[in-house]
Amino acid sequence: MHNSVMRLTISNKKIINYAPHIVTSIILFFICQQLAQLTWKIILPVNFTDNALSPADMTAPAAPSPETALPRFTLFGLAEKTSASAHGGNLDQAPVSALKLRVTGLLASTDPSRAIAIMMKGNQQVSLGIGDSTPGGEAKIVAIFPDRLIVNYRGRNEAIPLFNDPPAAGKNSAAPPARQLAQELREQPQNILHYLNISPVMVNDKLSGYRLNPGKDPALFRQAGLKENDLAIALNGLDLRDKEQSRQALAQLPELTEITLTVERDGQKQDIYLALRDE
Repeated sequence: MHNSVMRLTISNKKIINYAPHIVTSIILFFICQQLAQLTWKIILPVNFTDNALSPADMTAPAAPSPETALPRFTLFGLAEKTSASAHGGNLDQAPVSALKLRVTGLLASTDPSRAIAIMMKGNQQVSLGIGDSTPGGEAKIVAIFPDRLIVNYRGRNEAIPLFNDPPAAGKNSAAPPARQLAQELREQPQNILHYLNISPVMVNDKLSGYRLNPGKDPALFRQAGLKENDLAIALNGLDLRDKEQSRQALAQLPELTEITLTVERDGQKQDIYLALRDE
């Protein structure tokens, strides 16, 4: 069993107008992270107290019963220390790169071979790992962190941050409530527990879906068309319990214009449809 810790962050290109849409997108981000951890049997339960994460809360997982909802994970994970010598320099001090490269998603891991960066290549997104060349071949990826990518460009390590889209000129600085919610959750991801709880469910040591329940503020959860104890199993026809299909869903997520989330409810499959519209 691997003991590496993985965490996912992703930049959403679409600005979603309504809170239910944002809640649904948050669910999908979280599901992708959960699946990445479960696929490689990386189980690190975390307890939240007033939305504050403490290393003392981390405990070793017990063997799952035939049907057990595993403890929730953090959305972005814990900060990790990376050996500077492994990359030929202190990566924490790498300057921000001037390269015109766009990072839309990062899956960081203590096991470098499992880390993934999602980058734009023309109008498409590509998944890259450490040692791969960036789109255009100008630089090579040397490290992947939850908030930035480190590349080696002409013998020098440089950082490409996530969420590096420049603000559009002339935009109204007053953000609508749904956009404020998205910004809040990017800056304070632990606040996701205000709105929803997500737990992977295992049956006979096999992932059977993701149990969805409202958080401290249940209104947004219900406005998204969800009900207590819904079991999410698919997104736009892609099986969220399958590693490869979930990676396809992750790569498509920033470009989605509509979502069909399939859940099991009272033993029956239900499709929850939402159209995502730009501002």
